[in-house]
This record gives sequence, structure tokens and C-alpha cells, in this order.
Amino acid sequence: MSEDARLEQEHNTVHVSTQRVGRVVQIEAELGDSLEQDDVLIRLDTSVLDLSLQGDSKISGSLRDQLESVQRERELLDKKFGEDEKALSDQLKLLEQQYHLQVSNQKIQADVADRYERLLQKQQSSELDYLAAKRTYQQMAMATLKVQADIRALEDRRAQLISEYQLEVSALKQRHQGIDGKIAEVDTRIQQSHLAVSEQNLRAPITGVLASLAKIREGEVLVAGQQVATIQAEGVISIQAFFPPALALGHIQPGQKAQVKLDGFSWARYGQLEARVERVASAVQQGKVLVQLSLQGEAPPHLPLLHDLPARVEIATGKKTPYQLLLQRTGEILSAKAPAETVEEGA
Repeated sequence: MSEDARLEQEHNTVHVSTQRVGRVVQIEAELGDSLEQDDVLIRLDTSVLDLSLQGDSKISGSLRDQLESVQRERELLDKKFGEDEKALSDQLKLLEQQYHLQVSNQKIQADVADRYERLLQKQQSSELDYLAAKRTYQQMAMATLKVQADIRALEDRRAQLISEYQLEVSALKQRHQGIDGKIAEVDTRIQQSHLAVSEQNLRAPITGVLASLAKIREGEVLVAGQQVATIQAEGVISIQAFFPPALALGHIQPGQKAQVKLDGFSWARYGQLEARVERVASAVQQGKVLVQLSLQGEAPPHLPLLHDLPARVEIATGKKTPYQLLLQRTGEILSAKAPAETVEEGA
């Protein structure tokens, strides 16, 4: 057992530096403040960046309005094309039906004219009947040709409609792509400006305590890379214990279990900490051997773990029979050495 031990906290210190040149407009933190990650420490002037952002935001809004206008034009164009194309298709369908009917009637009338011609040759019909049947056939043939011409005209109009639609769609796509490209450029500038504004707000990179703050005043201009503060975060708690060489060397080994009792806190009320030996110094300094331990498991409730808090550490070094203990005690008396059965430490 030894009573020369203390809790040790490994600190993690991070420096905060400026990324750009800037004039200090506000100091948000004071030395010793507890900070959360991303808390603002110092605000630098962003007026120029704000003006740039406002201008680019207006440009972006105007471009997006243009994009919406192009999209509405495309919607109207699609709607009109759909209506016109449907109307032509319906007309074409009716003409095709009319054409098939004309062809059928024309064929029937051709048969009628042929029959009158045969009857005329046999002098069983008059020439007037034959000529009337033939004239009707010719009229029907002319009507069929007219329907064919109308069908070709509608097909030409439909092809022209599709061609004009495709040209207008292509022009709208080019306008859309051009506006998209401009929006991408402006959005990139806006993102860069936002990043620059963010860099003008110096923030805490970690959670911790403001350990140092440069002597700066509002209105002062800071240069890029200038260190303005340091944040110190809580680190891992370990135990440093010091033992007489006779109690440590050859008795304490890495991996041994230990119990830690904090001075000023009753172990019966608050409990004790479980620890593990991590390292035993090989050199003796000022008549003591340093033993470093790590905490194991969860700490008992309400038991504080503070840097430099004094404690006692007990390390079980082994078990011996009563006869061995008697021999060891006799040897210690003869050699005027302290017992080495149990090692305790407190600081």
C-alpha cells in the first residue's frame, strides 16, 4: 500500500486560427468559458461578402424565374402540339375511312358500268343508261383521287407540325441548358461566399474550455493564419502512483488489478474505483517508483474524477500461506524492511 497517488487528466488542446484577413466586429467568448463545439468565439467583418451574396442571390432568383418561364413555354408548346396533332390525326383517320368507302363504292360502280356495257352490246340496254353508269363511275373515281390528295396533304401538314415542334423543343432545351449553366455558376459563387462568411466566424473546433485568447480589440484587423485562441478539452483520466522501490520492483507487474480510493470521499459511502496497472517505471526517481494505472469500468455515482485529486491505490501482489507470511515477517524484522504483501497508495 502507498499513499502517494493522484488522478491525472490527459488534455487535448486545439489552436484556433484565422483563415482569411478580417476586421474584428465582435468577441463572443471570454477566457475560461466552457464551450460547445461550433460555438462562435470571434466574428469578423463580412459586409463585402454580404453584398456579394445579395447580388448573386438576386441574379440567381432572376435566372430561376427565366427557367420557370422556359418550362411554362415548354408546357404550353407540348399542350398545343398535342391538341394540333390530335386534330390532324382525327381528320386523317376520317379521310382514310372515307377513302376506303370510296374505293369500295367505286369498285361496285365499275361493275355496274361493265354490266350496262355488256347489255348494250347485246342490245338489251340503252346507251343512255350505259353512259350514265360510266359517268357515275368517273365521278366516283375523281372523288377517290381527291380524298387521296387530301390524305397526302394532311400527312404533309402533320409532318411539318412535328418538324416545327421538334425545332421549338430543341431551341427551348438550349435556352434551358444555358440558364442551368448560369445558375450553376452563380450557385457556386454563393456557396463560396457562404463558406467565406462561415470562415469569418471563428468557432470552437471541439468542446472544452477557452484556455487562451489573444489580446485583440473590436475593429482590429487580423491576418490569415493568425492564432487567436486555444481550446482545452477534457481528456482521459489515469492514475499516477509512487511506491518505495522495495514495494514495487519485482512485486507490481502490468496487468495487475488495483483499487483506488479518493481522499476525502468515504469508500463506504461513495465506493471505490477499479483500476489496472499499465506501466511500472524501471528507474527510481527521488526514492520512488512511478506506477501508472488506467481506470476500468464505470465510476461509482457521485464520485468526482478531477485532475490532480489525491487518492490511495491498493494493488494485490499475490497470496501467501501463514507460514510464508511468518517467514516474510521475520525476514522483514531482521532486514528492517516494510511489508510487501499489500501495496496501497494515496495522494
